[in-house]
Amino acid sequence: MFGFSIGKIIVLAAIIAAVWYGYKFVYRLDQNRKREAEKSKLKKTETINKMVKCPSCGTYAVDTGAARCGVCGSPY
Repeated sequence: MFGFSIGKIIVLAAIIAAVWYGYKFVYRLDQNRKREAEKSKLKKTETINKMVKCPSCGTYAVDTGAARCGVCGSPY
């Protein structure tokens, strides 16, 4: 009843392999999620750093290269 047979050893090895590869799969998904979150965070920081202040009205706008304020129209 509790003896070892080839079939039981193969099933045990398959279960261990499934758990091992399942763990690796979940770990990789978590790493990819964290990497994407970091990229998203960096993109938000880049956008914030590229904002310029209008000398006339004092509002902040994203620097698009237009060299004009979107609110008052004065040049930067």
